[in-house]
Amino acid sequence: MSTTFDEMQKRMNHLGNLNNFIEDLFEKIPGNLISKKQQKKLMDVVMNDDELKLLLEGLKNPRPPRFVLVGRTGVGKSSFINAMSGHYLAEVSDVEIGTKEARRFTYESDGQVYFEVIDTRGIGESETFKVKAEEDLLEVIRDFNPDALLFLQKATERAHIDKDIEITKRIIKKANVELPLVGIITHIDELHPSREKKPANYPTEKKELIREKKAQLMRIFNEYDLKYSAIIPVSSYIEWSGTSDNPEMKQTMDFDGRYGIEELLDFLESSIDVRAAIHLGMTIRLNKVAEKIANRFIKVFSAVAATVALSPIIATDIAVLLALQTILLMIVAYLSGRDLEFKTARELLISIGGIGATGFTLRMIAQQGSKFVNLVLPGAGSAISASIASGGTYAIGKAAVAYYLKDVPESKLKNIVKEAREEFDGLSE
Repeated sequence: MSTTFDEMQKRMNHLGNLNNFIEDLFEKIPGNLISKKQQKKLMDVVMNDDELKLLLEGLKNPRPPRFVLVGRTGVGKSSFINAMSGHYLAEVSDVEIGTKEARRFTYESDGQVYFEVIDTRGIGESETFKVKAEEDLLEVIRDFNPDALLFLQKATERAHIDKDIEITKRIIKKANVELPLVGIITHIDELHPSREKKPANYPTEKKELIREKKAQLMRIFNEYDLKYSAIIPVSSYIEWSGTSDNPEMKQTMDFDGRYGIEELLDFLESSIDVRAAIHLGMTIRLNKVAEKIANRFIKVFSAVAATVALSPIIATDIAVLLALQTILLMIVAYLSGRDLEFKTARELLISIGGIGATGFTLRMIAQQGSKFVNLVLPGAGSAISASIASGGTYAIGKAAVAYYLKDVPESKLKNIVKEAREEFDGLSE
């Protein structure tokens, strides 16, 4: 296995242990900051977020996404799967699934399964596709329990699409399963001028043809009253080095002409079962999954910081907020593959949070000073303090994401904090 793959596996295992890490983290908060009772209460509040629970559950039990592919021979299914993963994957046929109208595959590399796929190329190509074959296929799809149905149509062809859509609609209706149907227009790189394979250099006429092909497929779906979740034009054009005939030779990407793949992955990760979405992201876009989880933690911790700050007693919440923000920073660091000691994280917090100890201290004084307003107008000062605490926590979280997950240098974090603060203020209006 390559070093890159080893690192990916190590990071995946690291993320899979996030639940245990968080439990240990709250227990390690120094007793001079907050009591054991406060530790438990903080953890219970943080971990009570429904969306966060789903993400963490997905991390504990990820599984390869399962797709049903509809599309004729030559539509470029294997190239499309490779383009989605960014790897040259081995197509491994599983045991017979009881109907010649479909074949089941796993797509894998270095022992890691990326996708499980049912390829239904037989449904439109067979002139003998009768009721019995359709029933067999329905049974296979039900047993397979797919996450999405991907309808692949070649951009340069129009023939047979009506028949394929008719059969697809019938199967979806009879299968009686709720799953996203994604229309995927493949080979858009072959549209005129086909010599231009680099998406950044696509001329206006090519972009217009892509829009026309998308509108055309939308019209056909609508004509047949077939509900779709998305229609995405893609190019899977990649030039690989090495020889696929030699399994020992590693295939690497020499030229990347992919188009629309990021949009497709974004859609799938937000639409399919969270366990499959987590696996998809962890094997293909590890940092993006980590960032998604980090952003949820930022949202949760910011809300908790506001609640903590609503305490009307001057100075009682500084220790709790310091602990809360330090934990947030440690979680973001953990998501990047790093383990920080509490003391190190607290020192980094002061640096990131205020870009220097003075800035951090002044903000804390400003937060606590606002509570003196309570002496005149009960409750008003706490509301001001809650906004400062919540916004500050949000900004610290965003700075940690920039620093640990996006490799932004520490010298630029001051601007990140400022922009995040402005962003938070905009969201709060």
